[in-house]
Amino acid sequence: MTKPLVTISIPTFNSAKTLARCLDAIKKQTYKNIEINVMDKCSSDETVEVAKKHKVGIVERIEGSLLEARRKGARLARGKYVLILDSDQILEKDAIEEAINHIEKKKIKMIALEESVFSKNTFIEKLFDCDRRLINRVCDLSPHTGVIMPRFFEKSLLLAAYASIPEQMYKNTGGGDHAIVYYEACKLSNKVGVSKNAVKHLEPKTFSEICPKFFRWGYTSIDAHFGKYNKLMKQKERFRRGLFTNGLIVESLGSILLLLLKGVWFKMGYYTGKFDRKFGISRRY
Repeated sequence: MTKPLVTISIPTFNSAKTLARCLDAIKKQTYKNIEINVMDKCSSDETVEVAKKHKVGIVERIEGSLLEARRKGARLARGKYVLILDSDQILEKDAIEEAINHIEKKKIKMIALEESVFSKNTFIEKLFDCDRRLINRVCDLSPHTGVIMPRFFEKSLLLAAYASIPEQMYKNTGGGDHAIVYYEACKLSNKVGVSKNAVKHLEPKTFSEICPKFFRWGYTSIDAHFGKYNKLMKQKERFRRGLFTNGLIVESLGSILLLLLKGVWFKMGYYTGKFDRKFGISRRY
């Protein structure tokens, strides 16, 4: 029996520090019928060189937003299934095989890959670990309030979800892009599952690394806060569901502190973006 082709699409922007480790993990997958494309937003570091060194099938420059990079990667995919992966995510060696088994045996359309934190050495990494353990234990798959969201899709569903997103969203939307795609996919199908222990995430190690990352997410989330996605974004920006339930005291406290730290810089980015829009200022994010 022929195993279906899986396309792994990775959007990048100055991702040279993490991309090699991400690609190495893909090469070690127990499932071998895989192709990779990298959609790069004109990186100024060695991201493209890293991708080419690892013999990525398609490396394409993208002028638009993160949302546009994800759509382009799906459109270029030849696989029956598409995994939208970030360059700071490290797949467990059987992640693709488990996702294929799950999606084909249960006849579902999309799979959320459960994440854990790659390193837990610094205080900030430990906060991320608390937050992630809370998320995984609660396992809220609601497109409105959940944090666990599918990354592994049947390509036809993923393309249909992108087609449902207003075209003007593709110019600038970065922050909130994943939530928007899942929201649209769920309107087309409620067949979603979770693959456990599938991904390790290279999270920020220090406060100084949190600041630019979440400032950027806020700055690029402006378009998602208008029109039909405004309510969705407000629901997503609240504290996690399930706080202090099932004995999750430490996890809840860590999650709250982390979201406060992230939230300050997210809001700073958001209001800076609104100011820039009003006065015609352009920044590269």
